[in-house]
Amino acid sequence: MKQLVVEKNNPTPILWDTPIPNPGPGEILIKNHYSVVSSGTELAAIEVANTSVTDKLQNSSNIEKGLDLLKKEGFRAVWNAVFPKNLLPLQLGYSSAGEVVKVGQGVSAYHVGDKVVSNGGHAEYVVVSENLCRRIDENTDIKEAAFTVLGSIALHGLRLSETTLGSKVVVIGLGVIGQLVCRLAVAQGSEVTGIDPDPERSKYGDNFFNSADDIQLKDVDTVIITAATSSNEPIELATKIARNKAKIVVVGDIPLNISRNDFYYKELELVVSKSYGPGRYDKQYEALGNDYPIEYVRWTENRNFEAFTKLLSQKQIHLLDLVSEEIAFEDAPRVYEKFTEEIKPLSVVLRYNIDPEPKIELENNLQPEPKTSKVNVGILGAGNFAASTILPVLKELKKECKVLGIASSKGLSAESLAKSFKLNNKYSTEEDILNAEEIDAVLILTPHYNHSELVIKALNKGKAVYVEKPLALDIQSITDIEESIYRSQNPKLFIGFNRRFSKSTQFIKQKLINSPANSINLRFSVPPLDRDHWTNIKEIGGGRIVGEAVHGIDLACYLFDSLPQSISASAPVDKTNNMARDNQVFLNINFTNGSHASLQYFSEANQILSKERLEVHGEGNSYILEDFKMLRFLEGSQDRSKTFSSGKGHKESLSIFFDYVRDKLQNPFTWEEIKAVSKAAIIAQDHINSGQQHNV
Repeated sequence: MKQLVVEKNNPTPILWDTPIPNPGPGEILIKNHYSVVSSGTELAAIEVANTSVTDKLQNSSNIEKGLDLLKKEGFRAVWNAVFPKNLLPLQLGYSSAGEVVKVGQGVSAYHVGDKVVSNGGHAEYVVVSENLCRRIDENTDIKEAAFTVLGSIALHGLRLSETTLGSKVVVIGLGVIGQLVCRLAVAQGSEVTGIDPDPERSKYGDNFFNSADDIQLKDVDTVIITAATSSNEPIELATKIARNKAKIVVVGDIPLNISRNDFYYKELELVVSKSYGPGRYDKQYEALGNDYPIEYVRWTENRNFEAFTKLLSQKQIHLLDLVSEEIAFEDAPRVYEKFTEEIKPLSVVLRYNIDPEPKIELENNLQPEPKTSKVNVGILGAGNFAASTILPVLKELKKECKVLGIASSKGLSAESLAKSFKLNNKYSTEEDILNAEEIDAVLILTPHYNHSELVIKALNKGKAVYVEKPLALDIQSITDIEESIYRSQNPKLFIGFNRRFSKSTQFIKQKLINSPANSINLRFSVPPLDRDHWTNIKEIGGGRIVGEAVHGIDLACYLFDSLPQSISASAPVDKTNNMARDNQVFLNINFTNGSHASLQYFSEANQILSKERLEVHGEGNSYILEDFKMLRFLEGSQDRSKTFSSGKGHKESLSIFFDYVRDKLQNPFTWEEIKAVSKAAIIAQDHINSGQQHNV
């Protein structure tokens, strides 16, 4: 399919050929019929995309972070932190309408064939979650319906103004959002005046003017600013024309250099509107589909979609006259030049080819890869970890493996990485990779929630599997994987617990052969994440114990040569909301051989600390390792040190995996180890602050 994007450091949007995305749980695949170009937002996004890496690095806060990372992990870590994030092109657009062609697991409210609006971008096919789309009535013009998301931005701003029948409303800025605010305000019975310096914009209404000097404004109840400008004039004008105790609502992108005296003497109220309404940017709402109770949050973004489409179906507002031009999607890249011309279009609608695709089974002309001593690899998942860590390592291991393809559920990221790493990508979807006979092994680098599902699919297809931690997010999924292993003829399962393979860990392991350890203390000091970061959302990332701290449980298991027997977890409690801070967690783990490990996982510690500090003690010997690079080892009366430069074992881990696939080595993991470590992390996550040890 084709998708409109802007590449980093290239100001001209282009059409990319990318695989058709696949809907995940709670998601819907839509074939677009129309989408609306939002010139202000999209041109601003293009400008941000073309901010050079040099300019970003000159930001003082970024310089400080970069120097800290350079000191801790070296130049390569700084490079990987900066550049992979600049590889992925920016997707343009967020207001479209089309037809449902596929629904994901758990979706029951939508069916194939439904006509819907969504916040999907400019692409032939888009995937959105249930709360980011809405079905439209049969009598609704689908071209008008494509304005729904833009209309919901306008509607949310109008709701915040608390205007009603007879209210006097002034709208400053008559771009497409401003025009929509005006029409919605008129529809509710308000007295509306519009102001915009562009004479072309003022032609769309009888009560629209180019300057406040052209009219007498009196007793203005609300001023809604929809302009996008670096000038402070809109907010200055709003405070001037608003009556005492009036409200000013800012929808557009403007500076807010306000005069305290102006607000003080009039007792004005200022509100900044956030996009389409409550639920926006809330992952619990948008990604997981958890709705807000209607009795407490009447107008969520999805209910705003519903209200706007209902106005369209009832013909209470009309929008087609706002369309300056309708352009075939194939010609979309040239649209943005029009917004730099002297006479700018108000809005442009992109029209997609909706002719039914011929249902002809085409012969697959792909030639299978010849078998060599290399392992033919397919990658599932194309996120930042794949870009910054795994693909650079695979490039170093090119004598051992050949990457035949990479796929992701959304398509664009896979295509971007394939281009960046010069991969001849043969596969459009994850299913294509799993079904390809020439692929020997798959690397599963997707978000955590679907690891277990993909592991089972890959094992069932006879593929060797390298899965990044975690293996699964719940105990039942581990049981399902175990059943799949027993059903497979020659199952090969390897998990990305790379730290046990680092050269520094191997050095300590050799020391422990004759003098086993019985006590381990491991401290993680990691960057803080927002509360709604996907890692923290249990249904998506599993939480930070399952998603990250599990590395420490495996490392202790390896160094003790013993399985975890019981585990407890405790964390500080935020007494203001009675929530455990699982980003500040203490784990105590007892092992079957009587050894004990204490693990502290901190994201609120001083970031000058080493990211990981390991202490191993036993039989009078102690080994203290900082970031898998600096080792101090005390044996008897000797106090020595050693440095390592090879990192945390990603390269060694993958190299061993490839030898395992080629039957040169046995699997360094037993299933009992993988299962016990994975279960221990899940149990700890589920029983934080229970006050007791839980059997693994």
